[in-house]
Amino acid sequence: MRILIFFSLLIFSLAYFSYQIYRRICYIRLGKQDDYSDQPVTRIKYLCQAIFQQRKIAEYPLSGTLHFFIMWGLIILMFSSLDMAALVLFNVKISWLEYPFFLFLRDLFILLLVIGIIGFTVRRLVLKFLKQNWLHSSSKTYTILILIFIIDCSLLTYFAAYTALMEPLPGAWLVNPLAYGLASLGKSATEMLMEISWWSHFLAISTFLLVIPNSNYLHLVFAPFSIYLRSLRQKGALMPVALADTNKQTCGVKLVNDFTRKQLLDTFSCLLCGRCHRECPSERSNERLKPKRLNGFIRAYLEDEGHKLLAGQPSIKMAGDLFYYDFIWSCTTCGSCNEACPVSVDHISKIIDLRRGIISEQERIPAAMREFFNNVEHAGNPFGRLRQSDQDYAWAGDLRIPILSKKPHAEYLFYIGCQGTFNASTAKVAAALAKIMQLAGVDYAILGDEEWCCGETARRMGNELLFQNTVRKNIALWQEYGVNKIITFCPHCYNTLKNEYPQFGGNYEVIPHPVLLAEMLEQGRLPIASSHDIVVTYHDACYLGRYNDIFEQPRQVLRSIPGVRLTEMPRSQKKSFCCGAGGGRFWTRSSKENPISMNRVKEALATEATTVITSCPYCRNIFEGDMLVQDIAELLLTTFSTNDILPV
Repeated sequence: MRILIFFSLLIFSLAYFSYQIYRRICYIRLGKQDDYSDQPVTRIKYLCQAIFQQRKIAEYPLSGTLHFFIMWGLIILMFSSLDMAALVLFNVKISWLEYPFFLFLRDLFILLLVIGIIGFTVRRLVLKFLKQNWLHSSSKTYTILILIFIIDCSLLTYFAAYTALMEPLPGAWLVNPLAYGLASLGKSATEMLMEISWWSHFLAISTFLLVIPNSNYLHLVFAPFSIYLRSLRQKGALMPVALADTNKQTCGVKLVNDFTRKQLLDTFSCLLCGRCHRECPSERSNERLKPKRLNGFIRAYLEDEGHKLLAGQPSIKMAGDLFYYDFIWSCTTCGSCNEACPVSVDHISKIIDLRRGIISEQERIPAAMREFFNNVEHAGNPFGRLRQSDQDYAWAGDLRIPILSKKPHAEYLFYIGCQGTFNASTAKVAAALAKIMQLAGVDYAILGDEEWCCGETARRMGNELLFQNTVRKNIALWQEYGVNKIITFCPHCYNTLKNEYPQFGGNYEVIPHPVLLAEMLEQGRLPIASSHDIVVTYHDACYLGRYNDIFEQPRQVLRSIPGVRLTEMPRSQKKSFCCGAGGGRFWTRSSKENPISMNRVKEALATEATTVITSCPYCRNIFEGDMLVQDIAELLLTTFSTNDILPV
């Protein structure tokens, strides 16, 4: 009878669990098929690191440790559960589960599992008390924690009672003392405790299987697949898009089935842990964008309407119906959400695809954005100004800058970018860098009036057609000149030229100016003649730091300047807080309408540094006016003797 009840319960639980998982898989298959079959060894290696080493969660010491206790506790106890079932149902012992080493581990993780459950419960209650709404908590969350607690404690009491009736086993350092105490209860009471513990254990496991599919613990099933199928592209590269028509954009997400299967898989893999919320500059600045809701809304829509979609009913529009337009346009594409996610959920690709869908339909595009696109398409820059000829560049001052058409064999193309050419403030950075390169003897030239926008911002705004046409135009020109090496001073240009141009056959050695400056200082090519007595704070640009891991070189340059003392902002390097200009926001929102920018400026001011140092023209523009701001090249230039700097 026991066997019949046990297997009836188990089959019912597994059948319900399997049906719910199958239903979600059907919803995921509504998306467009994508191919992630490349580099299986790399994928498996990362998956093992993510699961068994808790690679991403370990970045958060408290929750990472507690999660480690629970995950490994459940894995170890799974084997002991099999031992319980085999022993009672079939009177069979699994011999290796009685080895002292395993018993030691079992008892250790019984204890650690309890610590993990209590720790997570207290943490959630404390955060709820502090009104930290980024962490998702519900009755199902606490139900799962209670079930795990019952599974753990019932296993402990079962083996303690079993040991009390038999003999202590070496290695069971937690069970043996408890068994010694239970021995005083007498045989009948101990056997009853064994029976209660056994049924409690497997009833809790069956209930666990029933609750998981309808809770945020669904990630236990889907997250490993999201981790395995994560993008192996460079972090700064968006997914390549094949356009069927070179005159009209047709890509992007309009309906839910326009998302890829990986993107829909991500919605069910999401832990609802809120780490993306906690790191997102838009969310932290009380803007409409909430990255956790990006996955949550899609998942909820599929849960509610998925059966109708499977029957052929059309989806509602994602932009406008499911998501507010401002929700979609608020993203700075800083990458904080992707970086924070422990299960490799890709938020940015969904935002970009939603933007592409809006651009494709030519509806609800902000006027400032339309002007931006028109200027880039017809003038080659977002300012809409015509390129000036050869040496009429205002930023060049008295420098005689070599032009590539007249110096076609220059080793480096100095790609100035739109900000350096047409923005009077950031043009100072281009001039400073040109002077430093001249002093170091760098063989470079610029394109002059042939230079065209790199297309980065157009792509982040969702205009894939404009981006691709721009890329092909640039690559064709650079091939004529035989360009192989490019120096940039804008991280947005750097990221696109380095990580996205190769998608179109544009393979170049691209060097951002902080790396160039650090290398030249290390090689002794720049004679520092004077010192400063200033305190500076360095702002890590998202597309230089978070996307391309360039953190040390700018600081190396600052440390090389005598008298410069660096004080870090609380959020720096990988945790740096976006300035608010990325994703096209610089062109569509004024500083007063940009609370992200105001937040970062306040953080910089709180360091009491006299100067904020940047390596990005957009970041420089954001800080300007609120405090003294300099690009790293401008600061370095002030340390050289003016006698060393001569027109080229």
